[in-house]
Amino acid sequence: MKRSDRIKYHHAVAAFAVCTCVCLHSAQAQIIPSFTQGMMTAAERSHYERTSTFNEVIEVLDALDSQTDLMYRETLLMTREGRDVPIVVLANPPVSSPAQAEASGKPVIAIQANIHGGEVEGKEASLIVMRDILFGDKQHLLGNQILVFVPIYNADGNDAMRENSRPNQELSPVMTGVRTAHGYDLNRDGMIVEADETKALFRNVIQRWDPDLLVDLHTTNGTWHGNSLTYAPSYATAGDASTSNYTSEVMLPALKQSVNEKFNLDIDWYGGYDYRSWPPTELRTYHHAPRYLTNYMGLRNRMAILSETFSHDRFYKRVHAANVFIEEILEYTHQHGRTIQQINHEADRRVAATAIGQQNGVQFSMVPREEPLDLLTYRYIPYQKPDGSTDFVRSAELVTIAGVLNYNRFEARQTALVPNAYIFSAAFTGLAEKLQEHGIWVETLEADAAFPGQQFMVHEVDERNTLQNGHTNSLLSGEFIDITKTFSRGDYVVSMDSPLANLIFYLLEPESDDGLAYWNLFDAFLAEALSVSESVEYPIFKVRCVCGIGMPRVRVVVTKGRT
Repeated sequence: MKRSDRIKYHHAVAAFAVCTCVCLHSAQAQIIPSFTQGMMTAAERSHYERTSTFNEVIEVLDALDSQTDLMYRETLLMTREGRDVPIVVLANPPVSSPAQAEASGKPVIAIQANIHGGEVEGKEASLIVMRDILFGDKQHLLGNQILVFVPIYNADGNDAMRENSRPNQELSPVMTGVRTAHGYDLNRDGMIVEADETKALFRNVIQRWDPDLLVDLHTTNGTWHGNSLTYAPSYATAGDASTSNYTSEVMLPALKQSVNEKFNLDIDWYGGYDYRSWPPTELRTYHHAPRYLTNYMGLRNRMAILSETFSHDRFYKRVHAANVFIEEILEYTHQHGRTIQQINHEADRRVAATAIGQQNGVQFSMVPREEPLDLLTYRYIPYQKPDGSTDFVRSAELVTIAGVLNYNRFEARQTALVPNAYIFSAAFTGLAEKLQEHGIWVETLEADAAFPGQQFMVHEVDERNTLQNGHTNSLLSGEFIDITKTFSRGDYVVSMDSPLANLIFYLLEPESDDGLAYWNLFDAFLAEALSVSESVEYPIFKVRCVCGIGMPRVRVVVTKGRT
């Protein structure tokens, strides 16, 4: 596009935005060149009365793509209902493969929206950000980084639109999609990896493009914060803490300040509080588990940010807040992307070199950060109900409550030893395949051999009382014993001198609070054995030394890099 055309386009977008709350007269419409009409989102065209269908997202991407050579598109997956979900890569100069991205030396930043089909703000904001970068005043953001967008991740959920599917949004917009993808909550699938969408995301984005930072865009049903948006890092649990610490202690405070200074919007830590105990004294975040994709990234030595706009805000404000936050993140990574990249790569090297022999966490407790929080919230007013009990109603008054304990940190309450390797029987091919879906190298023994190590003896399988994605999750109880155990040629080995050692550990430890045992992968095996014995060997053995044993790879799986 010529510079003069871009100036006309930018002026046209500004003129269109001015008209979003009033009628768009035909004379004003003629200001906008015909090709730019297709670049407007359904939300913008409807004055934020409705959100985009999948086809309308594709129409916007087609319109953008037709006017630039800086966009490259791939397929994330073909959904069960036949939707070709796009991955959009923006770069200058353009790139069309992870190998080109690797050769450029630039960090890769991934922006993901619409993981829950009814949370539509990030979808609209992502399209606006792409337009601003390609044709507006944000073109400089492609100078130092490569951007990978998945603007409509849960495409089938998005298009299962119905009235009042998000009633807490006060019918703004009236029609939205559903939370799940064919029954799967995609943001609870990060460890067991069962949904088609999760498998595709891991294969085609997280492993293929290896983003240095993942931004996951949501809208919360939570309490009535006064903030326009709240955030969280990838929580440090069993992962190397450096990536989470940089995100929480350096990047997010800088973003909070820039968003406030430039746009007069308040953003702060994610969490909920009990307004029935007014004034609130604690803010508590969500669960630390890596089933949530932002937390999962920390186990891969990569950074992640959770973004949550608020359902009690009107639709246009939610989109605006998400748009501002994305663009400020990209302004930050434009300036500091090489630092982010360096911290990640140092974590790769450190984990591969030092994880073995250390104690690492398998279960965690939420604890407060050292600094309390000044909580911006709407004031709640108590009133007496006819039955004599007390309830609360939200007022329109914003107040700041100082000294609120900020429970946005986690500490291990139970640990286990990181072994040299894990070994399991060749009969557990499903386990090997599950690890490979995470991009973990799985090898086989070339000869029978005996190994010293730890065997976990399962005494009981404790089933949880809630259902997640069709699973009644299990926590195993038992004890480790030190033994030497013989394994056969062809049995599977997973070595721990890997950048993904922390992910492997969390997946395979028997007492992990979000591992494969928790997700019932061994329930049938354990139930049968425990029906005839008081204890049973956990089917994965922890090896203390694999010296001198040849273990040729049977399959090469990406563990890092963009290959």
